[in-house]
This record gives sequence, C-alpha cells and structure tokens, in this order.
Amino acid sequence: MPKAAISSRAFLVDGGCNACKMQNTETFTIHFEDHLSEVLDNFDVPSLVQTLVQKNGWRETVIPTGIGEETIVLKKGNDVIEPKPLGDQIIYQTASQRIQTQKNFDDNDQLFDQVNQILARLFKIDPYEIRIAVD
Repeated sequence: MPKAAISSRAFLVDGGCNACKMQNTETFTIHFEDHLSEVLDNFDVPSLVQTLVQKNGWRETVIPTGIGEETIVLKKGNDVIEPKPLGDQIIYQTASQRIQTQKNFDDNDQLFDQVNQILARLFKIDPYEIRIAVD
C-alpha cells in the first residue's frame, strides 16, 4: 500500500488593501514515499483525488462539448472520468459508474476512506495509507 503524509502550515496574510485586515490562512502539502511533494488546493476530496490520480498517470484534459463549451475530465489512455462539482458535493462519473460524495468531512479518517474508495472503484488505483504529518 503506497503511503502519503499531509502537512500544514498556518500563517497570516495581508488582506490586500488598507481597509482589509490580516487573515489567517493554511496551506496543505502532501508528501509521498518517493520524496516528491505536491501542494493541495484544499484539504478536501476533490483536491486529494486530483493530486493522487495525477501522481498515478492520469492527466487533466479539456474536451469540447459544444460551441464555446468544454468539459474538464481526467484521462488515462482510453479511460475518461468526469468530476462534476455540485455545491458542497462532487460527482465522479464514468460511462458505467458514478460516485457522489460530499467534498469535506469533519473526520480525517472518513475523508481518507472516501478518497480511497474513489481511487479504487473508478480510477483502479491502489488505496493510499494517508496520515497527518506531525512536526
């Protein structure tokens, strides 16, 4: 089972204008066994799935779907999976399967279990042993 650890850093950022106050922000980075790391957009299902599938050879591709319209999909060889954001949920869909889940979980174990379920069922990727790194 491949392993990954997620670290976070919290810091204050300037709000950007004289009227804006300082804001707390947090960044998340996932570290892999091969000593490579990727910054996550967010600490949620879509960001983890996106990063892990790209680590395993999937690529984000734009497919034209109409005049001036396009769909962003994840593609590897002939396999295509379309992630569809739906408010606080996300749908991952192939021609024959569909998983709909919430994007955020209060419990990290539930989050990691859901990510691994999506990886295994749709992307045919071995589940990751994901943990939170302790400084």
